[in-house]
Amino acid sequence: MRTVALALALAILASTSVAGCGGGSTERKSATGARGQAPAGSAARRAHGLAFARAVNLTAADLPEFQVSHEHAHKTPAQRRAERELLRCAGSASNGPHAAEASSPSLVFKRGLIDFGVSSEVLVSASPSLANGELAALHTARVRHCFSHYLDVLLRTQRLGKARIGLVSIQSGNPPAPGASGSFGWRVTARFRLLSVRVPFYLDLLGFVLGPARVTLISSGALRPFPAEIQQRLYTLLLARAREHAL
Repeated sequence: MRTVALALALAILASTSVAGCGGGSTERKSATGARGQAPAGSAARRAHGLAFARAVNLTAADLPEFQVSHEHAHKTPAQRRAERELLRCAGSASNGPHAAEASSPSLVFKRGLIDFGVSSEVLVSASPSLANGELAALHTARVRHCFSHYLDVLLRTQRLGKARIGLVSIQSGNPPAPGASGSFGWRVTARFRLLSVRVPFYLDLLGFVLGPARVTLISSGALRPFPAEIQQRLYTLLLARAREHAL
């Protein structure tokens, strides 16, 4: 399962920007003015935002026991339709394109049946009020329902052989984020059935808003959740970096 694709789905809930996927650092363009030229102020904000994202996002050095995934997520027509449906479902949660967006490499650990993945994403809005509006939207049951439906479609488009997917559920919370204006946490659980064996898949989204920036840690695990100790260390690391380089 590609955690980058799931991070982008989360971004779609608060942005109409077109997202790109791939292994390694991903940077996506902000809205431009007439004839595709960005106003000078917008270009400066984007450059400043991308510098912030590069300073905050995870790197391979943060998890030396993990490997960088070089898989590219090629969207199928069904996945693109699901993204458009997600946008329609999210409705007023969309506040337009962000000033800057960037994601970390997708880091993976595979050993036997154990399969863990983790990445981070930074989205910089035009103002703190817009970032807080997106955070408020992520706390609504409607947006969680939209994301759950999208994830259900995304999983069903994967090549799963004889495996069948069951219901997808989301639990929400508020992880501590000292110094941030707010936070959110989702635990997404999906269960696959292969013959008579049930295989759980877990996706955790932990994020916070600091000034105009929303920072999200995306971690996943097959059979068991991503290790809580590592997850907490990475989340704390992202928060510390965001506070150090605050916009």
